[in-house]
Amino acid sequence: MNTPTRRGLALALIPLALSGCVSPLASKIDPTPDIGETLGKRKAPLEEVLPIIRSEPIAADANKAIENYRKLLELQSADDETRDESRRRLADLQVQVADAEGNTEAVEGDLRESLKLYSQLLKDNPDDPANDRIHYQRARALQNLGETPAAIDALAELTTRHPDSRLVGDARFRRGELLFFERRYAEAETEYGIVLGMGPDTPFFEPAQYKFGWSRYKQGDYAAAVDVFVDILERVLPEAEYFEPKLALARVTGTQADYARDALRVISLSFANLGGGMAANEYFAREGDPRFFPLLYVALGDQLLERQRYTDAAEAAAAFIERHPQHATAPDFQSRVITAYAAGGFNDLVVREKARYAEVYDPAAAYWAGNPATNVVLGELRIHLADLARHFYAKGQQAPEADAAVARADFLTAAGYFRRILEVYPNDGEIAEINFLLAESLLNGGELLEAAKEYARTAYDYPRHVRAADAAHASVLAYHAHADAQPAEVREPALREAIAASIRFADTYPGHGQLLPVLTRAAEDLYELKDYDQAITLAARVLDYPPPVDYRLRRNSWRVTANSHFAMERYADAEKAFVEELALVTAKAEERPEIIELLAAAVYKQGERARDDGALRQAVFHFLRVKEVAPEASILATADYDGASMLFELEDWPEAARELNAFRGRYPQHELLPDVDKKLAVAYQNNDQPFESAQVYARIAERTTESPAIRQDAAWLAATLFDEAGADGEMAAAYERYVSAWPRPVDRAMTARSRLVTLTAGNRERQLFWLRQIVAADAGAGAERTDATRLKAAESSLAIGRMLATDTDKLALTLPIENSLPPRRQSMEAAIQSLTQAAGFGFAEVTTAATFELGRLYQGFAKALIGSERPRNLDALALEQYELLLEEQAFPFEERAIETFEANLRRIQQGLYDEWIQNSYRQLVTIAPALYGRVERGETVYEPFN
Repeated sequence: MNTPTRRGLALALIPLALSGCVSPLASKIDPTPDIGETLGKRKAPLEEVLPIIRSEPIAADANKAIENYRKLLELQSADDETRDESRRRLADLQVQVADAEGNTEAVEGDLRESLKLYSQLLKDNPDDPANDRIHYQRARALQNLGETPAAIDALAELTTRHPDSRLVGDARFRRGELLFFERRYAEAETEYGIVLGMGPDTPFFEPAQYKFGWSRYKQGDYAAAVDVFVDILERVLPEAEYFEPKLALARVTGTQADYARDALRVISLSFANLGGGMAANEYFAREGDPRFFPLLYVALGDQLLERQRYTDAAEAAAAFIERHPQHATAPDFQSRVITAYAAGGFNDLVVREKARYAEVYDPAAAYWAGNPATNVVLGELRIHLADLARHFYAKGQQAPEADAAVARADFLTAAGYFRRILEVYPNDGEIAEINFLLAESLLNGGELLEAAKEYARTAYDYPRHVRAADAAHASVLAYHAHADAQPAEVREPALREAIAASIRFADTYPGHGQLLPVLTRAAEDLYELKDYDQAITLAARVLDYPPPVDYRLRRNSWRVTANSHFAMERYADAEKAFVEELALVTAKAEERPEIIELLAAAVYKQGERARDDGALRQAVFHFLRVKEVAPEASILATADYDGASMLFELEDWPEAARELNAFRGRYPQHELLPDVDKKLAVAYQNNDQPFESAQVYARIAERTTESPAIRQDAAWLAATLFDEAGADGEMAAAYERYVSAWPRPVDRAMTARSRLVTLTAGNRERQLFWLRQIVAADAGAGAERTDATRLKAAESSLAIGRMLATDTDKLALTLPIENSLPPRRQSMEAAIQSLTQAAGFGFAEVTTAATFELGRLYQGFAKALIGSERPRNLDALALEQYELLLEEQAFPFEERAIETFEANLRRIQQGLYDEWIQNSYRQLVTIAPALYGRVERGETVYEPFN
């Protein structure tokens, strides 16, 4: 037999069963147990499962009727027809009583008796056309006795022997029910199918169709079962668009509602067994979509969700979207995907599907094809966008520090969702809060400039709200962070944005707790940009703010004020501001030294300006007060030096000397000490303090870091100033140091040696040493030799000769003469050599003196011979002879003396006449009176020697 499908059953026209034999089965649909439910021990099915076929109404006293029929059968006179009818009626009444009273021992006996009666009737009348009713009643009895297989066979015999009976439909359906109960689903399917083939007019059509589908389901033929139950829904659901099962079932009443409810359930179970949503897609792709196909996907998802098959439920909804991506209900199915994953606790999948919803059903997405999004979708989208934004924001916050890049990406993803909320829902009640969160996300994501702009938008572009002031402050911080991250070459524009944001914040929210820090930072930024006047103006807003104000903010504002004034060369104003700043820091504060330095510089700069303007006294005032204002400043020495230098330029020698000398005491190792000493020496010198000046020059001369020229000049000045001061000990040492260190230039060294000759007058050996040094220096002067050096050498040679002559005169000739004579002669020769050398220089005044000394030396030697000691043992003759001998020895020296003195006299004709020529003449008068004694004083004596 062909199995009918939902595409069209071959509706055979089979006569209907007699109405009196039709049970009220159509009103009692077996809902059949769930798939997993076991039937347990197989007993006769309950009437709720397989209703007993009820007989026609019976008399009020059925038992009396039965008794009467029994008596009738006992009559021997009854004919066969009467007997058969009596047996049939007796059997039927007993079955009917069993129907009414239930299965008791008495009833069971009656049923057994009825079966015997039915068997006897069939045996006696095998070809009777009315036997179809006996087979039917016999099946009823067997069913009441719980003998289901026998009842099945009895019904089969009816349909086989009486195929045209009007009881066939009832018998077929009832046989199918009993087979279903016995789990003989394939046979049951056949029987139900035959009933369906009889057409929808049969009263068993609807229950048969229902159980036909179940039979297929029980066999695991799920797709075929879906065919049947879809046909049921096509039949029972009114024409309409369906989505929610509850709403759809609410439109169906009575038994039809049961059919519809179970049809949805079995279809869902079938698709679940076939593989879920994708199986549904494959089925509908093959069979076509029924008019209510969204309802089937929803029911499938609900069924899976009820059984806690969360991922399968999600995939069922996703399958619908895959097959019908542009369907009007696609957004709702995407929501069902999200709900299923959420119910299962699959948070990552929830996030993924919410993101898909936000992407696919965004008002600008292709799904809408340019049409406006529905309010329902917009409502869902708003929820999902907010959830996604907060999810990724929280995820970024929870990321480990090592995953900073990942965290930034999460924050930027959150920002994208927050921004889309602003774009799609500009009138949202939480729009300002969303804008704030967008800014927060951008900030944490590293998009500092964008964050700053969004903070500003939150603060100023909406009606005043609780986040407004904080957002304004956050915009300032973000602009600053952006500026701080910029390279130096592009920092200025970014910093100006931060400053503008700060001023806007301060002007809009003057009572904000962060007002003063913001103004202070803005002032500092303006200073960095060299916008000094504006920096001072903003700093003044902090300084003028009513107390209390955090001392650090006041300190920083004074710093900006001071530095700005300083940068604009308003040094007096800068000084005042630095003093204020310094008063706000502790003695141990790290920044104190820097402030002191700047304060000192401000005062110093005032001195420089006064100096440049020619106000030297004012410059001195400022330079020298640096140590009072900032005694710890590193510039202090420079300021003191410059102050002293200004006094030096003013030629205020006493004050200059005092300050310069004080500088030496305060800074004994300072690098400016050489310059200080030079100025100090000059100041002492000009202040008529030669000794003090000489001391300083001596110090300069000893300083090896000075240039040789400076050291030489300083040494010379030291010596000459000691000389001027009359400091004999110091001056001699100074001259001697000078000559030893700088023998050149020769002329200055000659002067020094000459002074040393004078200064060592009491020390013959040292004096003689320096005289010889003069002579040697001139001899080695080379190109520096001058008439002056030669004159000094000549004079020194003369002085040496005289000293040696004096030494000679001191050597008396004593006995034995041969011992005393050689030293005297040797001494005389040395003196002669020096005197001759002196005369040889060619200076008249020296030559005449040397010549005179030579003559006197010869004369003295002659006198020493004549006056030498005589031997004591000589007689008169010997003594006379000895004296004559002495005279002979002395005569040449007397002659030599005369010649020497005469040589001086001859210089008169050369135009020379001095004391030594005059003294020479006097000596000649003494030595040779006969020749020279007659010459009048002043007359020439040269002529006799022409």
